[in-house]
Amino acid sequence: MYRFLFILIFLLILTVGCQPNNNSSSNTPKEALERIHIDGGYAEVVEIYETIEIGEDRVISVYKGAINNSEEIFVANIEQVDGRWLVTDAQNIGMPSADRLNQSSVTEKFKAGFADKHSFLNEEIKIIELSDSNFKIWIEVF
Repeated sequence: MYRFLFILIFLLILTVGCQPNNNSSSNTPKEALERIHIDGGYAEVVEIYETIEIGEDRVISVYKGAINNSEEIFVANIEQVDGRWLVTDAQNIGMPSADRLNQSSVTEKFKAGFADKHSFLNEEIKIIELSDSNFKIWIEVF
């Protein structure tokens, strides 16, 4: 009887201890970006261009990510939920080019695209300057 009880408790502890941790939330917005690559197979963060504070518990990050041996630019909405940061929306907007000037990517939280350096944009639209390019990234936050 004791042997059966010991084996049962041992298996229970082993089962609980081996459960995967699928919590993709983090202590900082940067950690949250890195976790979506680790937990969700999304693009690995190569360089964070800028993080814009939208509110006390919400930021938008623009970063270069690597996926499938190519680098693209991504925009991510990161929110604080129960004291932990979590990526709620992330969108690949590609790499800046003249062909992409009239295109945009949309999620429930934001709309983003590219503009050339000479474009005038609305004051409500957030602008991220790219130092190594003749383009800039615009983000309209919802």
